[in-house]
Amino acid sequence: MSVPRQYQNLVASSGFLSLVLSLIFAAASVAQPETPDSACTSPEDCYRAVFAKQPPATDTASQLAARLQRLTEVRERFPDSLWAKRAGLVTGLLLLERDPAESLQYFRAAQRDLPVIEDYTRLWMGEALLKMGDARDAAVQLERIPEAVPDTLLGVRVAYRSGESWYKAGQCAKAMDPLARAVLLGPQEPVAPGALLNLADCQFKDNRLADSQATLKQLWARYPQAQEAKEAERRLSQMTKAVWRPTPDESYNRALSFLNLALHDEAVADLQKFLGGAPHDARTGEAKLKLGTALVRLKRYEQARHVFKDLAAEAGPESEEATVWLARVYLRLNDGERLLALAAAAPRRALSTEQKAAIQLLVGSWQDDQSQYDQALATYRKVVQLGEGSGQKGEALWRIGWIQYRTGRYGQAVDTFRELLKGKDDPQVAPKALYWAARALEQSNDRQSADLYLQLCRQYTRTYYCQLAQMRVASSPLAPPVPASAEGSPSGGNQTGEEGREAVLRDPHYLRAVELRLLGMDQDAAKEWASLPERYARDRGALVELSTLLSQAGATHHALRLARLYFRDGLERGGETVPLALWSVAYPMAYLPTIRTHAGSAVDPYLVAAIIREESQYDPRAVSRVGAVGLMQVMPVTAQQVAKKQGFPDVGRDDLFDQDTNIRVGARYVEQLLQQFNGNIIRTVAAYNAGPQAVTGWIARSNGRDPDEWVELIPYQETRQYVKRVLRSYHEYHRLGGSVCAFRFLDKAC
Repeated sequence: MSVPRQYQNLVASSGFLSLVLSLIFAAASVAQPETPDSACTSPEDCYRAVFAKQPPATDTASQLAARLQRLTEVRERFPDSLWAKRAGLVTGLLLLERDPAESLQYFRAAQRDLPVIEDYTRLWMGEALLKMGDARDAAVQLERIPEAVPDTLLGVRVAYRSGESWYKAGQCAKAMDPLARAVLLGPQEPVAPGALLNLADCQFKDNRLADSQATLKQLWARYPQAQEAKEAERRLSQMTKAVWRPTPDESYNRALSFLNLALHDEAVADLQKFLGGAPHDARTGEAKLKLGTALVRLKRYEQARHVFKDLAAEAGPESEEATVWLARVYLRLNDGERLLALAAAAPRRALSTEQKAAIQLLVGSWQDDQSQYDQALATYRKVVQLGEGSGQKGEALWRIGWIQYRTGRYGQAVDTFRELLKGKDDPQVAPKALYWAARALEQSNDRQSADLYLQLCRQYTRTYYCQLAQMRVASSPLAPPVPASAEGSPSGGNQTGEEGREAVLRDPHYLRAVELRLLGMDQDAAKEWASLPERYARDRGALVELSTLLSQAGATHHALRLARLYFRDGLERGGETVPLALWSVAYPMAYLPTIRTHAGSAVDPYLVAAIIREESQYDPRAVSRVGAVGLMQVMPVTAQQVAKKQGFPDVGRDDLFDQDTNIRVGARYVEQLLQQFNGNIIRTVAAYNAGPQAVTGWIARSNGRDPDEWVELIPYQETRQYVKRVLRSYHEYHRLGGSVCAFRFLDKAC
């Protein structure tokens, strides 16, 4: 069968091919193995063959031609089937860019044949009309969507596109309201800067010069990274007939936007402009606090010290918080003299009990670092007295027991850890206290250690500390594998699991998601499914169904977040039985083929998977507070260094949002760290978070310690907790992957 004539010219369009490719890749979750045409005997088989993966050598034009041909075959061979109707809609989507008039006919048919996604077909009809040049008709079509489908999730998208359509139709009076509403409802949408620019243009044409200027200033401050921000600055200069200079207030708002983007260098520059231009503004203290914390993120501690010291000396609501930050900076600078002086002056300041305890904890940390163990114990006991009834007391007790353990006072350590456990079943504290109490008993050759290890793994089966206990007990595993009986309806909720599933299956958003997924539109399907958890938060059976569906749709990040939000205790601590299906949701394997491609033989793919899980929760768009980007949270400067060393093309910040690029760079960086630290997995993971230079210093200070002790001695709390999370996930990945770790040592890769 040849390609229909109306399609022949389409394969030459590069823009159109980009659209087709995005559809092909989005449909990966419904893709089936390549099926020869002769084997296509049912309408469903023929339809699914449209999305079958093509041989690697097949060029883009040939892939497109094959898919268009198969869509035609489905419609011709099975004209009355639902699959033929879906094939028609997909054909319309493929035709949308270069033959919108033809695509419009398919969308109109789909509006009749597939009413469950009427809001989407109406949206595509509007898009087709807009591409045909019928902007007014497109706007009218788009504005009718909320009336036709009141519960649609497309409200923000419709507002943007209807506003743009009225704008292109030259009817600014009708464009301004939807454009303003769209930005208000969906400020994070990529099209928001363009919408603001069009809004400002309409306001200017309507002689609302002040409003136009205000909109351009909002664009400049809220979206400083967008190209439209530069255009806004140019237009402001034109309107004022001089080089436009932002006010301090506008610089401050822009700094807040940079902080939200974790672009701390840029934020520092704008905060300094604000402080220089408005030294008596009511927000000066707030701005100084933000400036100091941004400098800390950039590790510019000396500059941060000056900012916090000045702010702490002022009489303002931020001075107390600045005092605590100043103590943190003194600790980072290893300036014990100033830290002790600050702590001595703390009782005379208007600090809260929590703030005083926080400063004393920092003092104790410095004394501990200097091996002044008795002084540190005395300081931590002050915190116990200050922090009665607060989390500070628990932290101080832990540190007291930890010093006692490290200095060979094992009996005292056991008593302190048991005091920490009194009346508490805190999964954040209890596993650690049980483990180190058992270790202290073991150091004293007390056989009760085995009982504590057993108690730990009975109560907190899936924790990092139970994994450690298993490594110390050479006999049968203390933690049982996931039982087959775990599959089934979970307990809890007002409905049974079956009732929950029935409720989900009848939900319009669920039904839309199913249809969208069959059309290869997984991102839209995921959004429909993601809207459901709030409605079924009390129905655990429905939540299991939702998380599984999200995972199957390729919405890995959303599925994992849902599983961790509602089933974390069972999945990561072992406190309850969870359905078997949730394990594959909570420990995604979807990226393993890509990981294996880039990790090579030197890096365990499960280690990379564990890093992704704990770094970004599989969110390819994640950006950390310090500016790390993407799945593996790679710093742009690190990416450039890795690319240069490995001979890759230059990798910019935006490139790191690409999943393949991010994994490629991240996996190679892990390989470099493994080489640097002689295959020691603990030090590699720590260096991935804190940097190799910091880890080298820690090795010099703590060399000779057992691996579990070395982890507990990591000075940075964030890195210490990070290492534990990654190691726990790493061993869980191996368990769930059916492989037994070859080493019973924490610092060895499996």
